[in-house]
Amino acid sequence: MAVDDATFALAPGQDVADLERRIETAVHDGGRFERFTVTGGREVRVLFSAHTRVVLWGEDATTDQGPDVEPDSAAGVWYDG
Repeated sequence: MAVDDATFALAPGQDVADLERRIETAVHDGGRFERFTVTGGREVRVLFSAHTRVVLWGEDATTDQGPDVEPDSAAGVWYDG
């Protein structure tokens, strides 16, 4: 999942349909923080509003993220580049 310029690897078992509904409701209601879990079991809270750009996609999770992806271990965020 990408939120603006940050990319998050959602934890296995994360209910993506529920997360999508919660994001849509948050935006519709004028904005609010929503929580989700990323790989490693870390919880992330993001303020979603009408100005937040969100992209969700599906792919198989692997432990090998490839040579061009490095984890930001403090946030559980994966940056490509």
